[in-house]
Amino acid sequence: MRIQTVAGDIDPLDLGRCQTHEHVVCDQRLAPRLQLQESTREVEETFMILDDHQRAVSELLAYGRRGGAALVEVTTSGWGRDVEALQRIAQASGIHIVATGGYYIEPCIPYRVDEVGLDQLTADLVREVTVGVGETGIKVGVLKSGIYRSRIEGTEEKGLRAVARASLQTGVAITTHTTGSRRYEIVGGNMGREHLRILAGEGVRADRLIVGHVDERPDIHFLLGLAAEGCYIQLDTIGKLRWLADGTRADLVGALIAGGQLDRILLSTDRCRKAELYQEMGGLGYTYVFDSFLDTLKERGVTQGEIDHMLIANPARALAIPH
Repeated sequence: MRIQTVAGDIDPLDLGRCQTHEHVVCDQRLAPRLQLQESTREVEETFMILDDHQRAVSELLAYGRRGGAALVEVTTSGWGRDVEALQRIAQASGIHIVATGGYYIEPCIPYRVDEVGLDQLTADLVREVTVGVGETGIKVGVLKSGIYRSRIEGTEEKGLRAVARASLQTGVAITTHTTGSRRYEIVGGNMGREHLRILAGEGVRADRLIVGHVDERPDIHFLLGLAAEGCYIQLDTIGKLRWLADGTRADLVGALIAGGQLDRILLSTDRCRKAELYQEMGGLGYTYVFDSFLDTLKERGVTQGEIDHMLIANPARALAIPH
């Protein structure tokens, strides 16, 4: 068993406290299909832009001082993924960084996805896992599927099926995104059930699926059902109060634990804009889970042992590559 980071393989036991859905280097302005975005205002408060690599090091050093040891950087190709920069940042900060292959939402999907067949897309992703991205030799350790609409179709479905087949061949986990404004159109407020249906049809086990953004329009019965099937339930917008109060997020964690699903919970903050990350712009940083949310969990009776399980044991199991 191993976890693939941008600085090389590590033993899952060495991962440490890990937030499993973050961004370190990204630039939404580079999206090849930007005309599909509902808003194309190039303002930092709207677009996802993190392009200051030295500042990334300082933010991750702060994360390390507060107890963080690792994170999953979920920026994919098509909007600024830079695995060489991630490697330098990881080495300078001492934080384990897991890079991501696969595809974000359609506006950010490279046109190559339209131009080549499913077998070639699968081979491309397998190569990123087993050989490395381009000629860098730096491997990704997780694959991603992003969905922009209230259904999985077209280019996004093609990308998802390539991700599924690459996951089967390599053993890496699949992490997911759905667009917040669409969640009122989706049963349960999350695309997790549809992701699981398609992935199961491709032969992917439920325990290889990380259901992302569950804390934006949550239905606890829906989440308990997915967890019972083996999916990881990722509360990954902690601190983003426009979606949900953190007290309600903590209540969800408590309900999942009470439902016997402690093994399936992952925590993160999805920092992807300077205004979310930088303190002088009102940002909460990568450290917010440690600075605030853990206290909120403890107020609800969540124990330190359960917290360690969610931040250490569960990420290590989810990210471990079995062969």
